[in-house]
Amino acid sequence: MVLEGLNLEMTIRQLEAAGFYQVLLPFILIFTIIFAVLQKVRLFGANAKNINVVIAILIAFFTIRAGAVVLLINQFLPKVSAIVLVIMMLLLVLGIFGISGDTWTGWPFFAAVLLSIVAVGWSVFSSIPGLGNLPTWIRLSSTDKGILLLVGIMLIVVSMFKEDKPAEGWGSMLKKEFGPQAFGRK
Repeated sequence: MVLEGLNLEMTIRQLEAAGFYQVLLPFILIFTIIFAVLQKVRLFGANAKNINVVIAILIAFFTIRAGAVVLLINQFLPKVSAIVLVIMMLLLVLGIFGISGDTWTGWPFFAAVLLSIVAVGWSVFSSIPGLGNLPTWIRLSSTDKGILLLVGIMLIVVSMFKEDKPAEGWGSMLKKEFGPQAFGRK
């Protein structure tokens, strides 16, 4: 068999020892993101692909030279990937129960956005040495976690059985409250 003597764990360790994770992968990531942004923004014109490549390469090289930035990337990305995986599995389970993308409006959408911001913020700040430890007044005990879980479940159940009313947007509410009609003017 061709793959008989192949030890994937040893191969990963050899790649790690060769600097694959500390140099090559961060370089490719940073180069790709910078190049894509420069291509999209067209800062140097529509036909400046060669200029965008050179600038992206230079920025990527300068970035991987800074060890603290590479360390932050290597700690941050796995946490974000884990969060994305959890969210994808949550959406998969919700999809099994018939909840589609059309139902994510109003406060559930706002809660999802807020939760996403908190999760990404946590993954960034916990990757920076010294900032990962929460103050004692923010840490949740097992009782606090149980209460938050119960409140979350209750909110989900209540939102499933609420009556559908035509949604009134922020613009029309503000216009009604603070528009000319509110002050007796037409």
